[in-house]
Formats: sequence, C-alpha cells, structure tokens
Amino acid sequence: MLPYYLMILPSWICLAILLPLVQTFHALQHESADRKLWLFYWCLYCVASIFLYYFEWLICIPFYVISFYVDIYYETQLLVIFWLVYPKTLGIKNLQALVETQSQTILEGGTEIVKGYAKIAYGQFLELTGRS
Repeated sequence: MLPYYLMILPSWICLAILLPLVQTFHALQHESADRKLWLFYWCLYCVASIFLYYFEWLICIPFYVISFYVDIYYETQLLVIFWLVYPKTLGIKNLQALVETQSQTILEGGTEIVKGYAKIAYGQFLELTGRS
C-alpha cells in the first residue's frame, strides 16, 4: 500500500518507460541483437495499454476482493513490469520465446476462425445484395 503519486507512479514511469527507452536506444545505436527484444517489448506495451484501457475493470475484480484486506493492484502491476525489464530477470525474453514457439499454433487457429467469419460475412453480403 505504497502512496500512488509519491511511489508507484514515478517508479512505474521509470520502469515501464524510461528504462526500456534507454535500453532501446542503446540497442539501436550499437545495432545489437536486442533490437528485436525491445521492439517486442514496445509492441507488448502498446497491446497491454489498449487492453487495460478497455478491460482494466475485469482485471481489477480479484484485486477488489483482496483489497478488503490489502490493496495491492498497483504494486502487482509494478512487480510485473519489474520482472519484464529488470536486466537480471528480463522476463520479456521468456515471454518472447513463449510467443515465438506458440505463434504457429496461434496463427493456424486464428486463421481458421477468421476464414469462418469471412465466409459468414460474405454469405450475408450476398443475401443483402441479392446475388445468391
């Protein structure tokens, strides 16, 4: 239960934005192999930001139950960011490896789902235009 504006927010800005930004610039200047890693981080950051913008209420539900005793939602967010970007743990590498190994399975399943929806939409389009 750290004070949000005094501890959590500045720590979150440093860990989630400034440290990865410095690491990204360093990787870009020296053209190291970490460029791909930090690009993955920024893509993940954008996706997570959009997801949290719309679905933060869903993620907060278990924390609301726990917050009766201890409010740890923002501390948990900070720990996840710390795990992702801290140089000793660099959880982003583990996450990237997981996504790379599972990407083919995810893409195959997603492609079939999209094709199914496309067939349904095309059928409805033909019905509406009277071309069936």
